[in-house]
Parts: sequence; structure tokens; C-alpha cells
Amino acid sequence: MRTEVVEGCASRRQALGRTFHVANLALTHRSHLSRRAWDELAHAGCFCSQPYGSVEFQDARQRLDFKGWIPWQEITNVLCLAAGGGQQSALFASLGYRVTVVDISPAQLRVDQSVAQGNGFEIQCVEGDMLGIDRLFGRHFDLVYQPISAHYAHDVRQMYRGIYRVVRPGGYYWVEHWSPFQMQLASIGRWESQAYHLVEPQGRGVPLPWLVTHEPSSYLPSIGWHHVHTLSDLIGGLCKAGFRVLRFAEREQSNIAAAPGSEAHLAAYIPPFFAVFGQKPGDNGKIACGAQE
Repeated sequence: MRTEVVEGCASRRQALGRTFHVANLALTHRSHLSRRAWDELAHAGCFCSQPYGSVEFQDARQRLDFKGWIPWQEITNVLCLAAGGGQQSALFASLGYRVTVVDISPAQLRVDQSVAQGNGFEIQCVEGDMLGIDRLFGRHFDLVYQPISAHYAHDVRQMYRGIYRVVRPGGYYWVEHWSPFQMQLASIGRWESQAYHLVEPQGRGVPLPWLVTHEPSSYLPSIGWHHVHTLSDLIGGLCKAGFRVLRFAEREQSNIAAAPGSEAHLAAYIPPFFAVFGQKPGDNGKIACGAQE
């Protein structure tokens, strides 16, 4: 088992470790287990459940958009997808935007409700899976904003199709992903001698389990699931859904001089996170996949 903290995203984890493979666990049961795991993390006050406040509001745009891609003047209403925990929703609300946040965890959403009440924000909280946002069909958001979370979804292409339906024509989708290559690393002894070892396959098959430990340590851990998606799904699937890819970037947080096996050293070999910024074509626009510098 390994303990790790994933930096820079709404899906940061505390005390997580891979232990075994389960081939035939029902998808609905996996969803239930993920909800329970995130409820436990919220109750434990993990980093991703610490609500933002006046300090973070001072540089809200930079925190939300580290590359400066979002055309803020075109945004009025925002959907924060799989983003409970009182962070992204609060940042957008502090900037004056109308915010809806969707999350599978009721405990995470209670943090959003609390930060909204404490700051006089209007944040609509919707409990739901990122693969099941049907109740939002018919609404049209200027921006769907999704921090790192897609690895909890068993079918990212299905997720993209749902998101496409709730973005207005000409609207935008900002998403950040955990690199599938980092997810393929060995749980124990990932660095040996002069190399990092990838041992897990990519694809839509068996997910990787992770454990959320609790205090006191005598409690049984909750189990969640990670899916190692291919780049064909994570990027190609975005185009297939109809979005035009406008921007792509990896987070720059590496240090080749750091201790081998550390997160900073690993990032020099395999950057941990990458963000993609897409646009739904306007009513008269063509559906094509393009890129801009």
C-alpha cells in the first residue's frame, strides 16, 4: 500500500493505496462506494474539502485558470462538475458568476452550501454522478468547469457527450485530468535504479481500487475506483463529442534535482496533470477538432 497526496486539483486524495483488482463489480455499486469514500474524506476534513475564503478569493482567476485561457467577459453562468468541497464554486461565485455545482458526495456539497451561506453567495448544489447529469439537460451554461475527476468515470466519452448537451452554442469546457501514465505506475517501488515502472494497462477494462483510511485506524477503509483512460478517450473523445480543442497544457511542477521517487522528481519524467480547453461550435459553426498556440 502507498500513501499519497495528489496536488493541484479538486480530487486530491489523502491516505490512498491500491490493493487489488475486482473484475465484475457492478457499476452502480462502484458509484456507491465512491460516494461513501468522498463522504468520508469530507468528514475527515481532507485538503479537497477545505473551503476557500477571502485569501483565495484575491487571486480567484489565477487559481481557476492557471494558463489564462478563459474569456471571462463571455461568461455569466458556470457549471462546476464533480467539484464539491467549497473551492471552485466559491471562487467563481466570488467573481460574481452564477454557479451550479454537481458532485456525487452529499458531504462535499454541504461544504459548498456552508461557504455560500457564510459569504452570501448563490450556489446551486446538485447531487449526482458526472455520468448522469440528465436533470441539467435543457440548461445551457457558458462554461463547464471540471477539476481532476474523470478517472472516477468508467466511460469518459459518455461523460463528454452529456457535458456537450449542457454547454451553450459557442460556450466553453475547461477540464483537467490526472495523467494516465502516472496512474499506471507500480504501487510499491515505482522508482528502481534509474527508471519509473509502469505496470498497469490502459483502457476501459478493470478499474484500479484505492483505499480511503479513517481515524481511528481501527475503522475499516472505504474503497473507491480509478479508471485509467487512454489519451484517445481523454482527448480524442472530446473531439468526437463535438468540441473544438482550443488549448492544451501540462502543469509545470517538476524538479529533476529532487529525491528520486518524490512527486517533484516524478513530474520531471511524467507530468502529473494536464488541462484541456474546448469550445462548442456556435449555431453556424463547423464541428471540427483544431488547436491554437
